[in-house]
Amino acid sequence: MATHTDPELREVTHDEHAEHPRHLHHFDTMDQQKDASGLGMWVFLIQEVMFFGGLFCAYLVYRNRFFEAFGTASATLRIDLGTINTVVLIGSSLTMALAVNAAQRGLRKRLMGFIVATMILGSIFLGVKAIEYAEKFEKREVPGQNFCFEPQGSPCAGVSEQKEDTLAMLKRWASGGFERVPETSSEQQAAQVAEAPGETNPTPEGQSADNAGVTPVPQGSERQRSFPGAEIYFSLYFAMTGMHALHMIIGMGLMIWLLYNAHKGMYSAAYYTPIENFGLYWHFVDIVWIYLFPLLYLINRHAGHH
Repeated sequence: MATHTDPELREVTHDEHAEHPRHLHHFDTMDQQKDASGLGMWVFLIQEVMFFGGLFCAYLVYRNRFFEAFGTASATLRIDLGTINTVVLIGSSLTMALAVNAAQRGLRKRLMGFIVATMILGSIFLGVKAIEYAEKFEKREVPGQNFCFEPQGSPCAGVSEQKEDTLAMLKRWASGGFERVPETSSEQQAAQVAEAPGETNPTPEGQSADNAGVTPVPQGSERQRSFPGAEIYFSLYFAMTGMHALHMIIGMGLMIWLLYNAHKGMYSAAYYTPIENFGLYWHFVDIVWIYLFPLLYLINRHAGHH
């Protein structure tokens, strides 16, 4: 195949494409290989849209069914932590875009630096989400047999009604106070009388019910007496944010692999397809959170009274 003799003006031939170490034999050219990889990535992202779309539809259906419960449960989420995670994730999307740009220009060290920056921001996001999950576990707002959220008749046993800011909570955990709720006031302690789940408050022997001063508690466990629909909200909250966090954990693992390959000099201006495709994946994860944040944290918060 004829080419120009001047190296600065010479066209790249088919044979030279075939000589690239990352050129797979079943593609005619590197451009064809890049286009096929990009198409495969978009097909994968389309099925991811359908997967998360099902969760979003379930959320909208049950929110319409339990409108007040969803607003009340949403009011327990910390907007400050959610906002921090939103800013962090948008920042990680920027660093990932800069990493793709560095790969396209063949700037290896800059590429590695932006990948590391993206990993740091992703780690911050996961750390903040772990704090939110731990707080929900401590307050017994994780769906399951131990679930309790504003039960009728009495407060949740072992859960303080006292507000606690994030910094104070972290200090308490750092001092070995995880699952040890803050000290409650004497009035709150009096309200949290010891009683077996599913039983009414007994009348002391020799004392009439009129003088007992104890209001019978509705039958059923704390879970059964909880705000109707709240457990569905928290089920969707953990399902949606949990799957999003899982995608981020997978992305962190992929970035370690990309960073290793970048260190070996695998990517250049002639071959950067894995970086570009991963950039699409990471941007998709960011977009999912942009929808999750208002749906779970912001919508109808005035319905709650926390």
